[in-house]
Amino acid sequence: MIRPFRKNTILFLSLLSFVLQDASAQRAEINDFIKTANFRHAGIGIKVVEVSSGKTICAYNEQTALCPASCMKLVSSATALEALGSDFTYKTILFTNGTLDSQGDLQGDLYIKGVGDPTLGSGFIEKDPNVFLDQWLTDIRKAGIKAVNGDIIALDDLFGYEGVSPWWIWVDIGNYYAPGIYGISVFDNTYRLSLKSGAVGTCPEILGWEPATVPLKFENNLKAAANNTDSAYIYGQPFDPERKIFGTIPQNRSSFTIKGDIPDPGLFLASHFKAVLEKAGIRIVGEASTSRLKKVRPEEKKILSQTISPDLEEVIRVTNFRSNNHYAEYLFKRVGAGNKVKELWKIKGLDTDALFMYDGSGLSPVNAVSVDFLTGLLVYMASKSKYSEACYRSLPRAGKEGTVAGFLKNTSLDGISRIKSGSMGGVLSYSGYIDKNGKRYAFSVILNKFNGAHSEARKQVEKLLVSLFNNPQANIGNTL
Repeated sequence: MIRPFRKNTILFLSLLSFVLQDASAQRAEINDFIKTANFRHAGIGIKVVEVSSGKTICAYNEQTALCPASCMKLVSSATALEALGSDFTYKTILFTNGTLDSQGDLQGDLYIKGVGDPTLGSGFIEKDPNVFLDQWLTDIRKAGIKAVNGDIIALDDLFGYEGVSPWWIWVDIGNYYAPGIYGISVFDNTYRLSLKSGAVGTCPEILGWEPATVPLKFENNLKAAANNTDSAYIYGQPFDPERKIFGTIPQNRSSFTIKGDIPDPGLFLASHFKAVLEKAGIRIVGEASTSRLKKVRPEEKKILSQTISPDLEEVIRVTNFRSNNHYAEYLFKRVGAGNKVKELWKIKGLDTDALFMYDGSGLSPVNAVSVDFLTGLLVYMASKSKYSEACYRSLPRAGKEGTVAGFLKNTSLDGISRIKSGSMGGVLSYSGYIDKNGKRYAFSVILNKFNGAHSEARKQVEKLLVSLFNNPQANIGNTL
């Protein structure tokens, strides 16, 4: 007969042995991963947490702050949801402080009040990016305005005029994925440059750009190369129409397109709208300008039109599905940038000491965060946030869509994982949720300064996740 005390002790030791075996199995999978030859000098962080219980399933180097690349968008998007709510919308206003005479002449200026809406004319939202301009023109006509005896002024000073983050590197500034962030965004702050290339080593010809009304001047240093890779970079500073192009594009292409950032989106929008009105027969006496140039802060005497964005849930979805730097930076600015972000999550109980956030998109190489913070954020959003579903749905399904359409494809985790990816020179990261056997897990894997190709590192991350979530000894998705 086994006495109750001894029986309980045996049961406890058996459970402890099982748990230790479980932890050992997890460590074995992680040890195989970190011993990968190309990761010998890499910074690595790994953590998996069961959402419902908050239990850490496995972890390695979880407190170390590492560069997350675009996984930083998880922080930006979750912060925006918590601070603004999933139904928040932007409202861009067209107004005047002038008066309309009996002849239909507006005695005064037209103003476009920017509110930091990244979706205005965005190709990620509307099939026809000009829809908002058509509505403005319709509303101008409804107001009876036939001429404007004044200027068209874009009020674009909401976020000041720094434009690009001082923590971004020169090779990125001027390209579409590193656009300036101001009170006004239009057409994703992006233009498309069309090129025609010839034989290897020759300089491709510039055919033009769209929108054609963006004032630009190019110093073309491009070369045609014997490959199919777009290795072209556009360099340029905020508000400066002069751009320099370096790098290569594929040889013998009759048309090849690269993208850059509109140097002064506020001024461009004012000029573009002026051209739209004049084409429609509405005479504009004055010029197109901005609050940066005019130094004005007018009273909103008469609102003529209002453009309302999709709700924040849709903005967040584009941000994470497309890994859209432009949207992420506008969210980051809207919530008050880095210190405000840290303050919000500290109040919510997360340890923010390992969060070093210098932009909203993850483009800066000086950004850093721990996998402990990222999984903590994901657990909070899944278990405590009012916007848990909006956050979850904003992440693309691995193996199916978005930036992770090829990740974990044709594996046991294909379609049951919602994941944000991150990638830049020397950085590869994946963070999100995996649903397995009725349970939800938050995970984060970050690699810094590894050797070899990103494609090989990606395969190793896939192998790690599949092995962790399919090893019966690891007890993931099962009940003790």
